Amino acid sequence: MGPITRIRWAAALAAALVALGTAAVPAAASPQSVTSLDVEWASADPGPLPLFFGTLTIGGTYTCTEPAGTTVLVSFTAIQIMPVALPSGAGNLSCGPGVVDAPWSLNSAPSQDVHYGYVSVLTSFNGVALPAEQFTA
Repeated sequence: MGPITRIRWAAALAAALVALGTAAVPAAASPQSVTSLDVEWASADPGPLPLFFGTLTIGGTYTCTEPAGTTVLVSFTAIQIMPVALPSGAGNLSCGPGVVDAPWSLNSAPSQDVHYGYVSVLTSFNGVALPAEQFTA
C-alpha cells in the first residue's frame, strides 16, 4: 500500500467518524434514564433461640427513571464477625418517571447465624457492584 493510498484511507476513515459523530448528536438530546442506589442502614433481627432463623435487612433510597413497569435487580451479601455470618438477599425495585429518592429495603434469606453487631454490606445494583458499606446492626 503506497503513501497516497494510506492518505485516502485515512481521509475516508476520518470522514466516516465525523459522519457517525454528527449522527449521534440528536440521540444524545433525548432524555436519559437515571438509576442510583444509596444504602443508608442495616438492621439485624436474630432468631430468639439458636435453633430459630433471623434476618438482616438493609435499606436506603434509590432513583430509577427507566420506563414505568420496568425493574432493576438489587442484591447484597453481608459479612458479620464474631461469630461469622454471611446473610444475603436479592430483589427487584420498581422504576418509573416519578421514582426519585424513593425508600427501599431488602431482607436476607433466613439464617441461624444472623446476630447484632458490626456488619459490612456488599451491594450490587442493576448489575454494578457498589463500594462496601459498614453499619452497626
